[in-house]
Amino acid sequence: MRADALAEGAAPRCPMMPLAMAAPGEEVRLVAFATHAFHGGQRLRKRLADLGLNLGMTVRVLQHDGQGPLLLAVKDSRLAIGRGMALKIMVAPCESGHVTERE
Repeated sequence: MRADALAEGAAPRCPMMPLAMAAPGEEVRLVAFATHAFHGGQRLRKRLADLGLNLGMTVRVLQHDGQGPLLLAVKDSRLAIGRGMALKIMVAPCESGHVTERE
């Protein structure tokens, strides 16, 4: 299955990457959950929905040091997710790209 076929609602040429590869300060849009290739994919999808992470929404990476969990800004709150889970969430960069500390 092609990557853009998984990207529900994403533009056909939208570059996708795992959330774990997003840089601190970067705003990204959730475009797919890589649940098809993993055993227990339905549990992951439900867990992400329980955390408030749904396809099409925009999140900002607050902290990511290459190891351990990622700290995300999701709407008006902060959320920490493990690196393994972040590897299963496919994202696309937002139009605005990087966000500076002052914004």
